[in-house]
Amino acid sequence: MRVAPLVFVTGTDTGVGKTVVTAALAAALADAGVGVRALKPIASGVEAGSAGEDATLLGLAARHPPMTAVALEAPVSPHLAAERQGVVIEAGPILEWILAHRGDVTLIEGVGGWEVPLSRTWRGSTLAEMLGAPVLVVARNRLGVLSQVLLTVAAVQARGLTVAAIVLTPPVDDDPSVASNAAELASLCPGIAVRSMVWVAPWDRVALADAGRRLFVNDAQ
Repeated sequence: MRVAPLVFVTGTDTGVGKTVVTAALAAALADAGVGVRALKPIASGVEAGSAGEDATLLGLAARHPPMTAVALEAPVSPHLAAERQGVVIEAGPILEWILAHRGDVTLIEGVGGWEVPLSRTWRGSTLAEMLGAPVLVVARNRLGVLSQVLLTVAAVQARGLTVAAIVLTPPVDDDPSVASNAAELASLCPGIAVRSMVWVAPWDRVALADAGRRLFVNDAQ
């Protein structure tokens, strides 16, 4: 799998597994000797004084300390969490922070879905557009994922950005669509790689790296 120097990771929704996917890719790259950085610029639902669970997992995977620019306590959309905390999230400083913390390869995990508000004036999609980075779309393999992915892909492309790949994470519940979703998305999104990630215990770094390598190997075939 060819990984661009800068990759923005988004989900079709919150809770679809994008942190684990980002961590798996980071662990595989780090183990391959790549100077990777896995950043979580903005996080909400973070305990005071902590970088947050997501940033901690990304740091573990990439072999560097947790990296978060803005950590907000309320477990709500970042724009609301920031308002409750009296914080203003501005696009310029976030972009500067990302660029200052780049590695040879930089994985940037967004917050929730593609259009999540980061303030009253800008969104996660705005940040991705400012970076100009290819976008990795992560979705849960379940009924409804076709529409969710197609909407997200269309929105990414409407910003003039490239979809690097679509990664389906393991289903939480079994349903008849699970077996066919990957093939259907490959047909509906020609030219975009569609990969399915195996289940992995998120804090098992060896397993994360192995899952990341499987995504690499599959993408090269």
